[in-house]
Amino acid sequence: MNKSNRTFYSSHLNKTLDYMVLTLSENIEDAYLLYVQDGRDYIELGGLEDAIQDLVSANPELANHLVLVLIHPGDSIERWESFSRTGAFFHQYLRFMNDEFIPEFERNLGVSVSRRGLLGDSLAGNISINIALEKPESWTHLLLQSPAISDGDIERVEEVDFAGWNVLQTVGTYEDEFVSSISDQKLLILTRNRELYRSFTTKNINVQYIETEDEHLWKVWERDLPRALDFFCWDWSTAPVKEV
Repeated sequence: MNKSNRTFYSSHLNKTLDYMVLTLSENIEDAYLLYVQDGRDYIELGGLEDAIQDLVSANPELANHLVLVLIHPGDSIERWESFSRTGAFFHQYLRFMNDEFIPEFERNLGVSVSRRGLLGDSLAGNISINIALEKPESWTHLLLQSPAISDGDIERVEEVDFAGWNVLQTVGTYEDEFVSSISDQKLLILTRNRELYRSFTTKNINVQYIETEDEHLWKVWERDLPRALDFFCWDWSTAPVKEV
């Protein structure tokens, strides 16, 4: 596996962010491009490298397609301020991703993109949804692991006209009990994920919604990650996406 640690200065956020690019081949073509929020956590806690290796071992042809971009938002406070709708940098983070980072990264990548997706856990799932809603025509896949969404995020989904997405949404039945260490509040993750799923079903998209008897924990997302990556690589939608 090829791992490249890089940095990106954002004028919208007025800071430099760390990110990593993972590929399995020097000859990428027809890229399956997956942007991973909480990228460092997916490496250190989520078993991402093992999951990718297992996927490609079973399906060697994917090596020439997969490109993963792992973005690290900063410390826990910076993460909350960037990923939560009530955070001080929420809208700036959306502009950073959509106006600065993604266009520049894909220009430098220099290959066509046939699938463009977002992967995120908890608040990283929330920011993934909102990134995609800014330019819904650009995305094919959302991989949402227990997204910590608010009523305002659900309202935003209901406002936007989009179609053609492939969404995998997973949540645990005990996740309403999770209390944020930042806000000291229950985030009602199960309840709001059920509401989000109902909103998704009103759109012309392919959505797979899965509830399991689990809590809000990394060991759950690590266990379910192979299913998410498989969904990204192997569902039936292969229509080319529009340029960013």
